[in-house]
Amino acid sequence: MGRKFKLTIDGTIYHANMVENPLVEKMAAMCPFEADYQRYTEHEYYTRLPQKANHKGCELTQMAYRNQIFYFQGWNAFTILFGDCNTAPFDVVHLGDLVEDVIPQLKDAGATVRVLCEIDD
Repeated sequence: MGRKFKLTIDGTIYHANMVENPLVEKMAAMCPFEADYQRYTEHEYYTRLPQKANHKGCELTQMAYRNQIFYFQGWNAFTILFGDCNTAPFDVVHLGDLVEDVIPQLKDAGATVRVLCEIDD
């Protein structure tokens, strides 16, 4: 089983079951980190990781789903989704799945949310 992360979004705690891949391990080494996440359209919030990462060795997809976490190498972005989307022509890496439903909080949140990302192993 992969790592577990804890995301505190504007004071509310969420847990994520992360997939096993080299990128998740690189992110775990960056934890804890806190950042303002920017809203992007009607499906996600994202921030740049504190250090440059790389998706080499990870499975890529163009289908991203709500209550999941993704990485986009083009922006070095760690992304939390509250809506489904097709990222074509860009490829993303699925990093993990949130245990709790983040949709009620994020669908009505403003332009930014504050997120603390920690390891929860």
